[in-house]
Amino acid sequence: MKNLILIIFYSLTLFSCQTSDEIEDVVVIGGGLMGSSTAWELSKYGKDVLLIEQQDSVNTFGSSFGEARISRSLGPNEDIFSYLQQTSVSETKKLIDYLNNGEKQRLHSMNDIYTTSPVTYIYSKSQITEVEELLDGQTDKYEYASNALEAMEKFGMKISDTTMVIREFKDYSGTLNPKALIEKLHMAIKKAGNRIDYNQKVTSLKKEDGIYKIEITNTKTGLSKTVLSKKVVAAGGPYNGVLLKEIAPNITKLIVPKRLFLSFIKINSNKYNTLSIEQKEKLKESYPVAYLNSEIFYSMIEKYDEDDNPLLKTGAHFLRTDIKDLDEVWKLDLTAEEIQWSKENTIDYLNKLNLPIEFEDLEYERGYSCVYSLTQTEIPYVSNAVKNDIEIDSSLIIVGGMSGTGAKGSLAYGLFAADLVLGNENKAFMYQKAKTALGSKRLIEDLQNIDK
Repeated sequence: MKNLILIIFYSLTLFSCQTSDEIEDVVVIGGGLMGSSTAWELSKYGKDVLLIEQQDSVNTFGSSFGEARISRSLGPNEDIFSYLQQTSVSETKKLIDYLNNGEKQRLHSMNDIYTTSPVTYIYSKSQITEVEELLDGQTDKYEYASNALEAMEKFGMKISDTTMVIREFKDYSGTLNPKALIEKLHMAIKKAGNRIDYNQKVTSLKKEDGIYKIEITNTKTGLSKTVLSKKVVAAGGPYNGVLLKEIAPNITKLIVPKRLFLSFIKINSNKYNTLSIEQKEKLKESYPVAYLNSEIFYSMIEKYDEDDNPLLKTGAHFLRTDIKDLDEVWKLDLTAEEIQWSKENTIDYLNKLNLPIEFEDLEYERGYSCVYSLTQTEIPYVSNAVKNDIEIDSSLIIVGGMSGTGAKGSLAYGLFAADLVLGNENKAFMYQKAKTALGSKRLIEDLQNIDK
């Protein structure tokens, strides 16, 4: 019996420290929107890829968690973020076509991911120059109210004369569903014959003799193994700094995680049921909204309940706090002040919509602590890593620093990352402009300016 116990013990020890002799072509670390998009784009090109995700197949935390993100196209002439959103829409159509290919009926639709609705932007008169630049030569369909009278006539909104309103109308502008998009990306990755390893947390990433050694611990069993790969894409969101600490340590100085709070608010059912059909429709068509003030209040409809009552998700782009423990931040409850702020800004917007709803009619359903990964310029990186702060590393790609703007352009970021892995080139003007803004030249400049 004693010998049997020893045999089992040594067997488990060996199994828990497995190292595969097989060397993967590409390993993508992070199965959220960015990593999943990259793994799919590589799969679309016919590349062998392994996607590693520390959560299960359905995200229960993280920046990709939830069912709604704002998807908006409106931007000034040659705006890279508009280009990224539109490219992502185009790539999503290819994803849907791929999933439906070979099926007897169309099982997947763009409407599974996108909810097209007007996007409302609120500006102050002090931002008139920004608004003029935005609308100059604008090709996307929009309506503009430059004062209170026009806002009432066009949108039925009550605003002050120091406020301006723009409403964008475009297919696939409105919101997108990260949960649905990730699910379809994973389906496509598997359909292409590639693998996704869930519940696998990367604990170490090193490079030896030109090969990456990725140490992984199974979050359910505690067993560990080592995966070898020729190339790696780091798409771990706020975990990228920890992930790259041994091979690209300065990334932690360029991409800084910060906590953002999100509130989920409902209108009391009794009050909501007193609204007319027209008022309910007005509410629906007035979300999502971005109030371009110093805090950037934003809100959208996360989903509807069984009584068709909308759940309003509310946050502030610039209300950011430091993080003590990245693994625990997702569990933090909102403070009373954060809940109060969410209700006050929600009722302010509902009052602007001229709807008969009072502060007391709002019910706080739940909150969520999200994390933004921030660069100094608030522009993400999709770049080769850099050795010794000057030398391009063609075998390591960094996708990070999304600053809350990543979701709407997720497949575009994945496309750029896949092109870097494969050495693909695209000479189109906007592609090159976006590549320059996101890429290695900027990363090198930022690295060299760290201590200045």
